[in-house]
Amino acid sequence: MRAMFAILKKELSWFFSSPTTYIMLAVFLGIAGFLFYNIASYFAVQCAQIIQYKASYSMSPPPMNANQWVVIPFFSNLAIIALFIIPILTMRIYSAERNSGTAELLLTSPISTTQIIWGKLLANIIVYTLFIGTTLIFQIILHIYTNPGLDWGPVWSGYLGLLLLGIAAIPLGQFISSLTGNQIISAFITFALLLLLWIVNWSTLFASPTIAQILNYIGFSQHFLSFSKGIIDTQDIIYFITISIFGIFLIHRSLNLWRVTGE
Repeated sequence: MRAMFAILKKELSWFFSSPTTYIMLAVFLGIAGFLFYNIASYFAVQCAQIIQYKASYSMSPPPMNANQWVVIPFFSNLAIIALFIIPILTMRIYSAERNSGTAELLLTSPISTTQIIWGKLLANIIVYTLFIGTTLIFQIILHIYTNPGLDWGPVWSGYLGLLLLGIAAIPLGQFISSLTGNQIISAFITFALLLLLWIVNWSTLFASPTIAQILNYIGFSQHFLSFSKGIIDTQDIIYFITISIFGIFLIHRSLNLWRVTGE
């Protein structure tokens, strides 16, 4: 355990001392803020039209729901942004070790493969969680300026969905990073894989019912959508955890092969 925490500390130290991390965070918040502003602005326009309609016709149309009109679309957009962020967070985690020559020292040390994996994995998950956690400020602003405010249940379930998405995707990115010393290639392949897992269920319209059911289960988006709507389904949690375990298994196999062959 001590070795695992030493690796975790080393990785977190790199992340928080690197200007790249803060540039990424600024870009992430900038894009998230831009999307939030546009979604919230559209919501405000619709609310204004309803007020005008009510004044003109003395009728009371159904009230606008901020969770439905802003929170759900915002989380869907955040998930797509995460598909770009995760490859950048994971690309150097093993690739940099190859390039710097420290991989051989790490893998020939008494530290177990499991400790190496969990130290690096937790570092990525912590940084990713901090990234998505910063967007809570937008939810607070929305809650303050809407009446009667947000239903916080769907908000927390949406963040849980984003966290589980990261827990599933990060091991896949780290596995790809363990296969190559080129960080750009690692990021590109990881993004392509995550994008494929996000859109794979788009082809269900052209597939047989059985294939469509399989594609819906494989894809990230179908499982994440439930969380963004405030629905916490055990099957969705099991899905993300299963993908994560599979990714960790692949990393373990890759590092063990690395120990044996040195490549």
